Amino acid sequence: MPTGTVAHIAPDVLTWARESAGYSRRAAADAIGIETWRLEAAETDQDLLTLREAEEAARVYDRPLSDLFLPSPPAEEPQEMQFRRLPGTPEPPWPPAMQLLARKIMDRQAAGLELYDAIDEQPPWPAESETFTSAKRGKLAQLTRDTLGVTEDDQASWHPDKYAPLREWRAAIEDLGILVMQDGAIELDQARGFASVQPAELPAILVNNADDPRARAFTLLHEFGHILLAARGESTGPVTETWCNEFAGDVLLPQPWLAAELKGLEGATPTKRAEAIAETFSVTPLAAAVRIARSGLVPRAEADEATRTIRSRWKGETRGSTSGSYYRNQISWFGPGYIRLVFSALDGQAVTLPTASNLLGGVRVSNFAKLRDYVEGYT
Repeated sequence: MPTGTVAHIAPDVLTWARESAGYSRRAAADAIGIETWRLEAAETDQDLLTLREAEEAARVYDRPLSDLFLPSPPAEEPQEMQFRRLPGTPEPPWPPAMQLLARKIMDRQAAGLELYDAIDEQPPWPAESETFTSAKRGKLAQLTRDTLGVTEDDQASWHPDKYAPLREWRAAIEDLGILVMQDGAIELDQARGFASVQPAELPAILVNNADDPRARAFTLLHEFGHILLAARGESTGPVTETWCNEFAGDVLLPQPWLAAELKGLEGATPTKRAEAIAETFSVTPLAAAVRIARSGLVPRAEADEATRTIRSRWKGETRGSTSGSYYRNQISWFGPGYIRLVFSALDGQAVTLPTASNLLGGVRVSNFAKLRDYVEGYT
């Protein structure tokens, strides 16, 4: 028997908590700081964890401690079905960081719907999405620019601020009623982002903030493409990845505008031409090179030369940063739209101060006023 206060946790609940977080028994034991045999014994009703070990297990599994003391595992949709709805994720099995992150996003979507209900408002996306459901696929990129209200002059004015594209595209997409969040808990080679298309009333996009901010803007629009397809009742799985890449490229670098800019760059080397396009359109040089290559507006050999040169250089370019002020990090992780929704419910007395704090990841009530200021002045 362990020394110290024991935690009387049902073995099947302890097993459920571990498996739902994507941990093997050995990996979970290592993260909790106990021997594998101890965790196995606790999960097979042969031993008990101490209360301190249970608290550490709850932290590792990203569950409230109270969840571990449920009499039986709660009824949840199988994770395979949950994650099948997340375009952009790697093939299963998903690493624990991915599973925990996806669960957080889904939890925020569920909380968001409850908040809309509490303030007696309808989520905007179902009505906004009607604009896109009857349009032909080939018109969706231009329709997206028109609906989001981003003009060529707006976009051209963003350089040299690398964060402007992400800020502006994100704000426009959130205005349609889609939650947009950032997190760097997963490696870039695992996922640059994903879309949670269900519940359909309040879809969400997660962007990996370890990436270059201009690349994040591309990811944001790529995942918005998945959400558009879902709203149209079309497939959103791996087979649509290529289409979503093309869609994002068409939104960011529309063919007529791209053609006009390339015409003014005649005589420049392929690499210099791609770099100039990147500045004009506020995208990464790699995105510019790939878009030029796929546009058919220049000889393919020249386009491929620029792509190869820039791709080799891209590996060494500076990526994004997860550091920053506390308040900016909160806005990045939760998204301005979600935070405003929580404050709207708080202002309408639909939620209490402690509930609002919990919905915002434990932000202290004394910090609410400053967080409001940062959200309203978010740039």
